[in-house]
Amino acid sequence: MKNGTTRFAFAAAAVAALTFAAPAQSQSLLPFAVEGRTGLAFPTGDFGNALGTGYSVGANVSFNVLPAVAVYGGYSYTQFDFDDDLGGDDSFNVKGLEAGARLRLPMVGLSPYLKGGVVYYNGGVSGGPDVDNELGFQVGAGLDYRLGPVVSFTPEVSYVSVPAERGPDASFVRADVGLRFQL
Repeated sequence: MKNGTTRFAFAAAAVAALTFAAPAQSQSLLPFAVEGRTGLAFPTGDFGNALGTGYSVGANVSFNVLPAVAVYGGYSYTQFDFDDDLGGDDSFNVKGLEAGARLRLPMVGLSPYLKGGVVYYNGGVSGGPDVDNELGFQVGAGLDYRLGPVVSFTPEVSYVSVPAERGPDASFVRADVGLRFQL
């Protein structure tokens, strides 16, 4: 038992050191960033039974509250086609606001990060009315690869879940890439 406690304490100290004792490179990190994202979306659960692979686009702004911690907010649009066996040319889209926090492990050149937050989405079939707005959540992980002093390439995988009062829950995995510009 003592050995497990020692390992946990060491791991917690290592995470704290990486988070709050950022290297010199990230101390010069500018506080604001703007990011554009695009990628694929894969429906899951009830949502995945009727829909095929979709695409996603979005943008967000972030503010670094600490060298390794940022808060973000933005907008995303994700569209899925109905499975071929259902027929028709209709598609289903989910769109709305996102907000949360991102924890980056500061390293030279390549920095992994975790993110989590809330989403406020609505959805609907193309050409039809939108469904009521619903509150959900998202969690994800990615890499921040510095291309220059103000530009980063950011591949990311995230899971989004939006429970619905009526109809199936909207949940999907998004695999996308982005360009982040520090301001």
